[in-house]
Order: sequence, then structure tokens, then C-alpha cells
Amino acid sequence: MLSAEELVREISGKSGKGKEEVKRLIEEKQVELSGLVSEEGAAYIVGRELGVELIRDTRRGLKIKNILPDMRSVNITAKVVSSFEPREFDRNGKKGVVASLILGDDTGTIRLPLWNDEVKLISSLGIDQDDILEVSGAWAKPDKRSDGVELRLGKRGEIKKIEGADAPDMGAVQSAPPSDPKAPAGPAQLMEIGRLKPGMNVQVKGCLVQVYKRKPYFEVCPQCGSRAEEKEGGFVCKDHGAVEPTYNLLLSGVIDDGTGNIRFVLFRDQAEKMLGKSADDVKREFDKEGPESFWAKFGGLGKDFTIEGRVKTNDFSNETEILANSVAETDVKEESKRLLKSLGK
Repeated sequence: MLSAEELVREISGKSGKGKEEVKRLIEEKQVELSGLVSEEGAAYIVGRELGVELIRDTRRGLKIKNILPDMRSVNITAKVVSSFEPREFDRNGKKGVVASLILGDDTGTIRLPLWNDEVKLISSLGIDQDDILEVSGAWAKPDKRSDGVELRLGKRGEIKKIEGADAPDMGAVQSAPPSDPKAPAGPAQLMEIGRLKPGMNVQVKGCLVQVYKRKPYFEVCPQCGSRAEEKEGGFVCKDHGAVEPTYNLLLSGVIDDGTGNIRFVLFRDQAEKMLGKSADDVKREFDKEGPESFWAKFGGLGKDFTIEGRVKTNDFSNETEILANSVAETDVKEESKRLLKSLGK
């Protein structure tokens, strides 16, 4: 994978912008995304927004640990460490089928869900556990049930099974996750913040002591949910062209329970719960009032919240944080009863 300095140099050379300006744009993109992407990941996004496609590195093949959200034309060679049976679903009256492969190399594992007609690839290629696959032309997106990413084939993605003498030595391939990736990550344990470690699925209760006062919404494609890019006065999805975007929320802050504090990140409906407004209302108010007035009206500071999610290490700050999948204002009476019961009273 290209280093941050190499990416800056390439973006600068192809876009005509100075290196210092490119670095500033990358820093601003990391701030906008609340540190959820590395410097290199932010550089890929900035490059794409400036019309510079930085796909040379992804075409020659990546290690799984280096795959970042929103990467396009991703090529990997990996072993099938788990394969999950197809399952049918009904979403808003539309029926479909999905199956998942967990692919691994010596740096990690990644989920590759196959949707509808893509599921036929498993039988047509005879894909089974321990097979070596070459995945090309895929794209990466955040995995909603973990702190990582997942791959999607999309329109341009392909899978090739590598057999016999052509199969590479995969070395020490990482183990698969212990459960079906469509299943819950496991029960969240109520824990003190001071005891949290990356990888835990936890529930914490504490006081909201800080909220990061950044733009809380971003534009997405209404068809696939991918981030929409502003271009020539409108918005464009890489897969669906010009679109009228919808909006998703991203909110981050700090919660403290007396044993310590930790940063949390909320997306979509969970951010709506803490803000007490829909994404459309948030956008309208934020654009009309401006950041200072919008955040001055936020009434969550000082309130107690219960947050569930996975503990992870932020790639940018190297600090521990919770990627939340559930948030609710704590019922003080019920919490008092719980504490008294835990004290044997």
C-alpha cells in the first residue's frame, strides 16, 4: 500500500494542488470522519474527490489488514476460512438470498457477503472451506457489525478459484470469527470504562461530558447507501451516477463513569436518538443556524446514557473507543435499584 507521503505526492501531481494544501485536505477529511479512517484512507477519499484515482496499488493485490472503507478495484488472494449457508430474507416486501464467505490471509480476515445471483458462484465454482480465491474488482465498505470493513463484488467484482500448482502458499492464515457473521456479536457485558479493552462487546453507563462539534451529517446514495460525492453542484454515486442524496448522521463524544472516560461513535438511528432529531431535521437546522448555534442548543451534555458496542482502537489517534450499536438515556430510578441490588441492599 502506498504511504501517506507517496499519496500526497501523487494527488498533488495529478490535481495541480500544492502538497501542503493536499495535506490540509487530508487532515480535514480525518476530522470530518471523526478519525474513523487512517491518514492513508483519508488520502484515497480526498484523491477521489479531486478526480484522482489512486487504484494502482489496489490492482496489484492487497493484504487484508490494508483494506480501507471506500476503496475501489480491490484485489486480494485469500483462503476461505469459513463459509455460511445461503439464507433467504424479506426486506420491505422484496425477497432475496445472501451467503457469506470469511476470507483470510496472514494479516487478518474479512467478510465477503454474496447477494442474490452472486450466491450461485459458490456452487458454480465449487467453493469450499480452505479453497484459495482471487477476488478482483471488489469494493470495500464499513462492516456494520464490527469495527472493520467488508468486501462487496458489485457490478465489476469477480471471483476466481485458484487450484493446483497455481495456488500460492498462504502462510499462517488467520482464524475465522467464531460465529456466523450475520449473528449478533454476543451478549454485551456491563463493564466499568476503566476496564475496557479492544475487542470487547460491552455495555457502559456514564455521563456525557463532551460532544465533538463537527458537521453531524453526510450525504449518501439513496439506492446503495454509499457516500455520495459533491461534484459540479450536485452529488454523484460511483455506482449509480448522479443522485439526489439522502442523509446519514455521525456523532461522537465522550462518556465518563467515574472509573475512566472513553470516546464513542454513533451512526444513523443511534445518532438520531442522542440528538433527538431525524437526519433531515439535523441537516436543516445545522445548515440554517450554523455549527455554534446548533451545538449550543444540544441538551445531552450532563445526562446519563447507556451505550452498547464494540471496543476498538482508533487508527488515527491510537486511543480506545466504542463503536456503538445501541444508545439510550439511562433510567436513573432503575439504575439506582440495580446499584442497590449489587450492594446487597
